[in-house]
Amino acid sequence: MMKIYKILVLLMFLTSALFAQGLTTAAINGTITDDKGENLPFANIVAVHTPSGTQYGVSSRDDGRYDLSSLRTGGPYKITVSFVGYTPQTKDDVYLQLSQNMKINFVLSTSTVELSDVTVTAEKNAILSEGRTGASQSVSAKDIKVLPTVNRQFQDFSKLSPQFSGTNSSAAGRNNKFNNIQIDGTQYNDLFGLGSSGTPGGQSSTTPISLDAIDQFQVVVAPYDVRFSGFTGGGINAITKSGTNKYHAAVYGYGRNQSLIGKGGFLEDNKDYPDFKEYQTGFTVGGPIMKDELFFFVSGELTRRTQPVSNLSLLTGDVAANTALAERMKGLLSSKYGFDTEGYGPMDAERPSNKLFIRFDYNISKNHKLTLRHNIVDAGDDILANRNSSSRLAFNSFNYNINNVTNSTVAQLYSTFGNNMSNEFIAGYTTIRDRRAGIGKDLPQVEVRDAITLYAGPDQYSSANELDQDIIEITDNFTYVTGAHAITIGTHNEFFSFRNLFVRAFYGSYVFYSLDDLENNQVGTYQRAFSRTSDPNQAAEFSVNQLGFYVQDEWSVLPNFKLTGGIRVDAPFFPDTPAMNDSVAHYFPNYSTENVPSGNLLLSPRVGFNWDVSGDRTTQVRGGLGIFTGRIPYVWMSNSYGNTGTLYAEIRNDNTGTIGFHADPYNQPGVGDPGTGSPGFRSEVDLVDKDFKFPQLLRFNLAVDRQLPYGIVGTAEFLYSKSVNDMLYKKVNLKDATGTLASDGRTIYGGTESGNGNFYDMLELTNTDEGYQYSVTFQLQRQVERGLSGNIAYTLGRAEDLNSVTSSQARSQMRYNAISNDPNNPELSTSSFEVKNRIMASLSYAVEFFKNAPTTFSLYYNGQSGNPFSFIAYGDVNNDGFDQN
Repeated sequence: MMKIYKILVLLMFLTSALFAQGLTTAAINGTITDDKGENLPFANIVAVHTPSGTQYGVSSRDDGRYDLSSLRTGGPYKITVSFVGYTPQTKDDVYLQLSQNMKINFVLSTSTVELSDVTVTAEKNAILSEGRTGASQSVSAKDIKVLPTVNRQFQDFSKLSPQFSGTNSSAAGRNNKFNNIQIDGTQYNDLFGLGSSGTPGGQSSTTPISLDAIDQFQVVVAPYDVRFSGFTGGGINAITKSGTNKYHAAVYGYGRNQSLIGKGGFLEDNKDYPDFKEYQTGFTVGGPIMKDELFFFVSGELTRRTQPVSNLSLLTGDVAANTALAERMKGLLSSKYGFDTEGYGPMDAERPSNKLFIRFDYNISKNHKLTLRHNIVDAGDDILANRNSSSRLAFNSFNYNINNVTNSTVAQLYSTFGNNMSNEFIAGYTTIRDRRAGIGKDLPQVEVRDAITLYAGPDQYSSANELDQDIIEITDNFTYVTGAHAITIGTHNEFFSFRNLFVRAFYGSYVFYSLDDLENNQVGTYQRAFSRTSDPNQAAEFSVNQLGFYVQDEWSVLPNFKLTGGIRVDAPFFPDTPAMNDSVAHYFPNYSTENVPSGNLLLSPRVGFNWDVSGDRTTQVRGGLGIFTGRIPYVWMSNSYGNTGTLYAEIRNDNTGTIGFHADPYNQPGVGDPGTGSPGFRSEVDLVDKDFKFPQLLRFNLAVDRQLPYGIVGTAEFLYSKSVNDMLYKKVNLKDATGTLASDGRTIYGGTESGNGNFYDMLELTNTDEGYQYSVTFQLQRQVERGLSGNIAYTLGRAEDLNSVTSSQARSQMRYNAISNDPNNPELSTSSFEVKNRIMASLSYAVEFFKNAPTTFSLYYNGQSGNPFSFIAYGDVNNDGFDQN
């Protein structure tokens, strides 16, 4: 922590020494001239955010240009321009979107000219804007308010982007774990990567923040602004609501049950969705603490979901026979072993979630604004696994719960210095705590494979499973405007620390191949993992310091042509080194468990352009080319810290018949006990290539936007991505080939080199440059005009990779990666995240049936191709050690 503290102090010192739109704000730029076309230097420009009274002011420079930066989003704004001897001008009803840099030019006339002759020209549409280069989609506060969302999470609105999937938030054919989500300028991701949503609390099936606390956001896929980073899929950049000069409060409630969900094959024979009830209630309140100066906003929300869950095998198929099997197993475990299965009847799965958000905004002066906010989420989810199959039955003792508590604090300081300098400083601190544990007593897991498979005892992955994440972020962006150039110099730095306790089958796991075997105490497979240190709850702990620095120039080459170019350098540092395993060094001298990719530089040069073809913003051509650098789920790195073969080991015996069942979770067979063999245990070893680099890809896009009749904007856009550093796993202790399959000539391998019995699999995470994605999009959009707005798009996409890396465990990355021959050299094939065809449409119409009480009708449609799949031969056909690839 002392090293981190010194780095933070240095960064804060540098930023204190030091106008484009910000990542969390908006901007206005333009030129002030007189009616003869002459530039007017030192004209006074004041923008007032009417709802809050917040003022922003600058003077025009020698060339008549001006830039108002770090503006609140939304509006309306009132902009006033004045100059001695000239009639002041005012433009009202200006609304700004997140990261928008609106151009507004003023032509002033002398005081003797009639006011009707003055001229103000402004961009009429945020889509046809000089700030747009790459593929992006803005989601306004109105969109969030009126468009339907079942899950009430802001990620649902990412589906408004044609390049995002409408089902799992994957972007541009990439794994959704390669996305980046930021709220108020700081990352808000499940950095460790265990949840499916990609956000904190994902394992508990909660949303990361109340939807009613979100003001607006943008979805980006190819932003050539180098301040955007942390993704090779897509980015979601959101900001939260703030108070104004008017007190405003709201209460709300939502509810649903199975009657609001259609039939769709969830159960066999197309039956109805199972019974459940869910409700959400909350409030928001905001207003001034000191008018025009200090504001507050608070959001609180409570969500509850209850769903009775039954074993499907007791509802369909041979119910009587399955019930008899369950009764027999329950009786055997109780009478013979003193093992309480806790029954097998229906149970209520509870999913509670509580959220509280607080924000303060302080207008220190016209040139300095401060924001401080905190968000807390406390959620849980009961998982009643292995109940939705007619061939499985789970006892109630098999259930587990995942609890999450997330706290996030962010401070933002926006400053302007003179007429051509501005600074954006953001600091954040987040803690995430996840706990997964069995709902009932501590017991070993028991699996009996009879006519159906039956499970009792806590799930083997829930016996010892804890995760702590601590994140510190420091960002500073300093912008200097000179002439037609807006030069930004910035730094973005992330400091992570992780503690991951994960010991599979901590209390033992037993497999019996029939109920008769259970009765006769004939164990088929026994498995138990344990700590090799003096601490039985030994956790893998490590930290990461990722530093990023960048410089960028936004150059208005011509009044109708803007060029943005920049370069970014990121470097992850791993202060902690995994433990050295001497056996690995002895048997495999080319590999080391100590390797980590510390200090490997990641360069991201980018260039983008926007060309207003006709000069009147009716047709624009935009695009760019650049390298984008992302993160990996840090569970992949944690595997290398935890699975060195020195922290944990595993006993596994198959079909020995020499180990009896032990119901006592604290007295399981260990090393040296009868049946455990000699030396009694082996370890999985997960390695990282010392030259490994975080994911990078080269991305290119080209688009044409055209103003059409009736306020519609048409877009045609092409997007292409080529892997530079993608993910690849290899089994380094796979023995050489020994022959081929008689059926089709595929290679048969010699099995696994165990290093004198010390190892199971030795798996290495490395890079590949193979893989690509592309998409073609046609889109029509209409912003709100006379109450009507809409968005319709068709996207054709293709995506291929070597491994879609869908798991958290190294072994699973290879076990479930379908191949045709060599597991260490997989073929380029269709990605699991390819969406070949997608049609998306949304429509909103507002009408006032009663004065000052508008009613809005909204529709959303998503239709897309299904998920790709592969046919595999079950079992280890080629003897590579994996049974489902």
